[in-house]
Amino acid sequence: MNLRRAGRSCKVSPGGEQGYVLLMVIASLAVIAFVALRFAERIDQLRSNAVAFTSYATAKSQAASAQAAALYWLATRPVLPSGRGEGAAYLRADGRWYAMPTGARISVQDQRGLLSLNAPNRQVLLSLLIQDGLDVELAQAHLDVLEDYIDTDDLRRLNGAEQSDYAAKGLNPPRNDWMLSVHELESMPLWRDDRDRLRRLVPVFTVAVSKIFNPNTASPEALRAVFGGNSQQQLELLLELRKADLLRNGAEAARATGLPLDRDDNLLFFPGRDFRLTTWAPGMPRSLEYNVRLSPSAASGPWIITEQHSASRPSQHNEPFAAPPFPLSLAAGESPFSPSPFAP
Repeated sequence: MNLRRAGRSCKVSPGGEQGYVLLMVIASLAVIAFVALRFAERIDQLRSNAVAFTSYATAKSQAASAQAAALYWLATRPVLPSGRGEGAAYLRADGRWYAMPTGARISVQDQRGLLSLNAPNRQVLLSLLIQDGLDVELAQAHLDVLEDYIDTDDLRRLNGAEQSDYAAKGLNPPRNDWMLSVHELESMPLWRDDRDRLRRLVPVFTVAVSKIFNPNTASPEALRAVFGGNSQQQLELLLELRKADLLRNGAEAARATGLPLDRDDNLLFFPGRDFRLTTWAPGMPRSLEYNVRLSPSAASGPWIITEQHSASRPSQHNEPFAAPPFPLSLAAGESPFSPSPFAP
C-alpha cells in the first residue's frame, strides 16, 4: 500500500508536462534565433567585404589608367621648362596633383627637381635638414651616416656608422655603394629613428647619380635648401616666374631673380628622362609610387618602371580634393610659348 502511494506521488501532472515542453520550445527558438542572427551577421560581413573588394579593385583600375595616361603623355608630348605638353594642355612635373575624369589623382615629379643622395651636396642637404628642424650637430651626424652608407670603405666618419655599428643595432650592413632607393634611408641609424621626419623628407630626394638640378620643377623645400643664402623674396619671384615658363637658362633666370643661377653648370632648366609618378583613387588606403625612365629607343618599350612603392595617400578623406584636370581632358589650344627642340 505504501508502494502504491509512492507510485501515485511520482506521477507528473499534465500541467507540469506542458510547462516542460514550453520551456524546451522557447530554448530551441532562442538557439535558432541566435544562430540565424550570427548567420545574418556573417552574410552582412561577406557582403561588406565583397563591396569593399569591388571598390578597391575599381580604385586600382582607375589608378592604373591614370598611370598609363601619364606615361603616354610624358612619352609623346614636347619638352617644356616645367614639364611636357603642347598648346593649352600642359603637364607640370613639379609634383602637383592632377585630377582624372574617373576621380583618380596623378602626380608627376621630374627627378631633376629633387636632391641627390648618391651625389650629395653636403651644404645643400645640411640646409634642408636644418630648415626641417634639426640642430646643426644632429644634421651633420645624419649626413655622416649617409656618406658612410654610400662610400666604399669601412672608415667611420666622426658621427657616422659602419658595419659594426649596424650589427650592434641588429641592422643589415651598409650598402657601401650607390643607393638603389631613397627608402634605404629607413634602414640607416638616425634617419630611421624619426619616421615622421623621414616621411616629410623622402619626397625631396632622388637616388640619381647626377647632380643636375632643375629649378623649374623643384619643390619650395628643395629651392630653399639650394638657395638658402638668398632672400625669401627672390625665391618667391623665382616661383612666380616659372609659372609662366620664363626661366629657360641661367643667364635669363639670374637677371630676372638676382639669384646665382648662371654660376653653376649643374643647373638645367628642362626636365630629364626620369620621373616619379604617384597615383591614387578614392577607395585606396595608400598611393602607389613609381620611378619611371623614358626610353624611346629601347626594345622593351618607350619607358621603364625601375621601382615601385606604396606611399601616403594625398588626402585624409575619400572625398575628391581640389586639383586641376589632367591635360588629356583639355581641349588643345595655342601655347603662348614654343617648346624647345633642343631641351637637354
